[in-house]
Amino acid sequence: MSSPAHATYSSTLSLSLQGHEFQPQYGVQLIFNETAESLILCGTVCSQNPSCRTFDYDSSSHRCRLFEADLTNGAIIATASQMSIVGSMILSASLYASMYNQSCSACQENRYQTCSSTTNTCQCPGNSYWNGSMCPLQLFENAACGQIDACRSDLNLSCIINFYGEFTQCSISINLFTNYFRIRKLEHR
Repeated sequence: MSSPAHATYSSTLSLSLQGHEFQPQYGVQLIFNETAESLILCGTVCSQNPSCRTFDYDSSSHRCRLFEADLTNGAIIATASQMSIVGSMILSASLYASMYNQSCSACQENRYQTCSSTTNTCQCPGNSYWNGSMCPLQLFENAACGQIDACRSDLNLSCIINFYGEFTQCSISINLFTNYFRIRKLEHR
């Protein structure tokens, strides 16, 4: 890549050795399971999908799978098919920092950030969050978290704060406001 502008239209991939496939930690991380004529086409489909971080392709069956997962919440494993290979997006802070929170014109046709219709600024794509330098994937239940939006809200997870005001781990959200009124109502019976 020669410039940040060039980075908005391209992706850099890392490929595994043949004989491997990707195993996500959670089934919900599979976003596409179709056929593709080649490894290049499978990688292109992944590159065009902002949610895709990893893909695998089997050239004998032409199976192309895209995942909203990376090596922090999935693994590259050996498989019986020697024609299967895994591709992973290589991400760096330079792909994010120059346009995060900028006007939407800065992230048009960009796979790394999307235009928020509510703020009209470049923001992290779905199921990822801004950590101050880039957009890592949001975390799953029981994962350690360090900020309020680090957990998968689409799965009703929140980063729980302990009694000391510190973020601890992703856990299923409990609507404390609603529960408070339920308890108060029971107390008055």
